[in-house]
Formats: sequence, C-alpha cells, structure tokens
Amino acid sequence: MNVGSRTETGHVRRRNEDALLVAGEAGLFVVADGLGGHPAGDVASETAVRRLREVLAGPAAERLPSDPVERLVSAVAEAHEAVVAEAGRAPGRTGMGTTVVVVQTSADTAWVAHVGDSRCYLLHDGRLEQVTRDHSMAGYLTQALGLDGDVRPDLESVRLAPGDRLLLCTDGLTNMVDDDEIAALLGAGSAQEACDRLTEAALAAGGVDNVTTVVLVA
Repeated sequence: MNVGSRTETGHVRRRNEDALLVAGEAGLFVVADGLGGHPAGDVASETAVRRLREVLAGPAAERLPSDPVERLVSAVAEAHEAVVAEAGRAPGRTGMGTTVVVVQTSADTAWVAHVGDSRCYLLHDGRLEQVTRDHSMAGYLTQALGLDGDVRPDLESVRLAPGDRLLLCTDGLTNMVDDDEIAALLGAGSAQEACDRLTEAALAAGGVDNVTTVVLVA
C-alpha cells in the first residue's frame, strides 16, 4: 500500500493541534485534531495518537480482542482514558479533548473507527464517498476523546479494490475544500502528491485551521 501524509499549522493558528500516525508495518493510520477553544489541544491529540500506537502497534496489541471491531473499540476507549488521565496531570489541561479517525488495514479490508468530526473518505472509480459521519450538532461536537462520559466510536469496514484511495483528514481540509475538489486532487498522482495537493488547496483557500491529511492507495 502506498502511503502519504502531511500536517501544517496553517496561516492563522499559532500552533498545530493536529497529530497523525503512519505505522505501515502494523497497517495502522491515525489522524487526530485537538479541540480548538479548549486547553492543550496539542497535548490531547498527541496523547491519543501515542496511546493508539501503543495498544494497536506495540506489544500491548497481543492482549486486545482478535475481532477487528472489538479491537478498535477497545483501543479508542484506552485512548479516551489516556487523554482524561493526561488532563488530570496539570490544572491548565482541564477539559482538553480531541477528535480521532483510526484505520487498521488487513488484506483487502480497512476497518475505520472515528469520534468527532475528522473524516475518512473512499475514492473508488473516481467517485468520492464519505465513510464517516460527523459527531456534531448545531456546530458543536457531540463526542470527543477526553470529554466527560464514555465515547461511542462509529465503526465501518471498507473493502479495498486495487487503485482505491482512502483519505483521513481533519476539518482544516474539509472546511476549506469542497468534495468535488477533494475528489479531483485525491485521485491524481502518488499518495504523497495527493496529500501535498490537498493540503496546499486548504492553505490557498485561507488556511484558517491546522490541516492534516493521510492518503492510502491500495
């Protein structure tokens, strides 16, 4: 599988509160977006990504359920608990949270888990499909890792045919670039070239938020 990734702070934000993980040897790919307007968004996203790497691509993976859906549910729950615990280590981190999109690939299938409004798209035969559905209402997130209560990630399985492309991204892309342009930019060139073009399009449109993209080409 050909993989590309890129993250940029953008033109307005002072720091990058997005985080990403590309662990191709484990078929594991993650994008997280620390919540704007909340404290320590960068700490939240980095904590979630680090814990997901530990439990899905490290020795801890051996104790997870063998069923891919149960594995992702368990891993996302552990990431949520890690963000909550990290928030408790410093008063200035109270209320921090992050979105997350996790993709674990196996043979010709991609298992997708997400919480929040970061997204996963599938491009198949030139047609763009949004795999995830935002956890939001009236402009506010209804779920995020680190916030009060349990998280209930949505789970999807995607069959991948040769040439199919998966895009994981934060809303710094989707708030700036429409689906038609995403489809056109995602479909051309290598995975890294697609990432670069998508990111540059978001920056050219204003870059008002951090922008993170991960592209997988089957």
